[in-house]
Amino acid sequence: MKSKGFRLLAAALVPAVLGIMTAACSGGSGGARSGNVRIMTRWSDDAPYSVFWRGKIKEFNDQKNGVTIVDESLSDEASYLDKLRSSIATGNQPEVFIEYGGSRIVDYVEAGILLDVQPYLDADPAWRDSFLDDLFDKWHFADYPGTFGVPTQFYAVFLYYNKKMLAGAGFNEPPADFDTWRRICNALLAKGQQPMTLGEKSNWRAGHFFNNLVMKSFGAQAVTNLANRTLKYDDPRVLNLFTIIKEFNEKGYWGPNAVGVDVATEDADFLTNKVAMCFQGSWYIPQIISDYEGDISNIGVARFPYINSAYRDSYQGGTAESYSVSKRGAAANEAAIKVVKYFTNSDYWAAAEAYSKGGLYVSKFATLPGVTIDPVTTAAKALLAQAKEFRDDVQTYDPESHMLDTVRAAVQGLFLGNAPEQAGREIVAREQIK
Repeated sequence: MKSKGFRLLAAALVPAVLGIMTAACSGGSGGARSGNVRIMTRWSDDAPYSVFWRGKIKEFNDQKNGVTIVDESLSDEASYLDKLRSSIATGNQPEVFIEYGGSRIVDYVEAGILLDVQPYLDADPAWRDSFLDDLFDKWHFADYPGTFGVPTQFYAVFLYYNKKMLAGAGFNEPPADFDTWRRICNALLAKGQQPMTLGEKSNWRAGHFFNNLVMKSFGAQAVTNLANRTLKYDDPRVLNLFTIIKEFNEKGYWGPNAVGVDVATEDADFLTNKVAMCFQGSWYIPQIISDYEGDISNIGVARFPYINSAYRDSYQGGTAESYSVSKRGAAANEAAIKVVKYFTNSDYWAAAEAYSKGGLYVSKFATLPGVTIDPVTTAAKALLAQAKEFRDDVQTYDPESHMLDTVRAAVQGLFLGNAPEQAGREIVAREQIK
């Protein structure tokens, strides 16, 4: 897999990268101070997992084992990616950072920025074999032997719903298909109830909605077809998906001003019973358990509604994020791997489950004695037992690394008055930049 946009990025990156690698290996400036491992994630907010993760940093540092973790995390995705790209461009990226794999990191692999972690996995078979099956696919590249990330989050996108609010609108079951979803939304609006909130101030939210439309209409093969251009973003089948997004916005299913709402507000509106439904990743489950204002038995979990019933059990999901390690000198690499192993071993995940009373994780582990798993997680696991296929963000599999940003920007334009055809044209025009 080779990014067609590499030459543009490499011209900016390689001189800086070579400079920082030389400085790091010689002990010069540009990297972390000796004994420090800088780590950058998106877990700087007050979500339960973020709080747990920061607590584990303190636990690690309190051991005073010669390595100190320095947290440089940012929760907002756009800010996080801007900071990461800037740090890489100047040759001062953290020793450990999270990324999403696939085309998102192939430029970094090609530029020699990332450490191949496969030798470290092989040196510790118990750690290597603790991961669920098939989680490393987005961190392998045909042109570059090795493994360039260690999974840290597994996820699937579900529809969470408020049972009482749906029943009040005349529906005792969640929507299985889009026609039913529309009927439920219209019934709620007729009662003066906002069906959902969408935090499209962060454009990944409508981007995720689009991912699910693809999976629930055409399945995983469409992800491959969009990547190899046998299915184009201006194809009538794709334009129909853009039309659905525009429809949901214009009918007010997501409230009056989705682009002015942030994700924290979206999450809070569901947790405080202001809206009846929320589509979100499984990472949201611990927050539901921790912060829902009411009896947790009132919260149900359903599949994201299908457009084509053949793809009912096709999910946006899989490995959400992995830790990538910046290539430094041998001692710095060992310290960074020590940190990554600390955050990804089976004991860590068992503790995370116990803290959150549930959740879905990348590792095989035994639930700790006395830990009761919440009903939301139990329902999600039951649905996943029937899952047939998973794909992450559609553009993760695209050979052009800019496509995630390009598609999300075009989709957000639908909220600003753009027509579906314009969104398609904008994306296809960028595809032609080689």
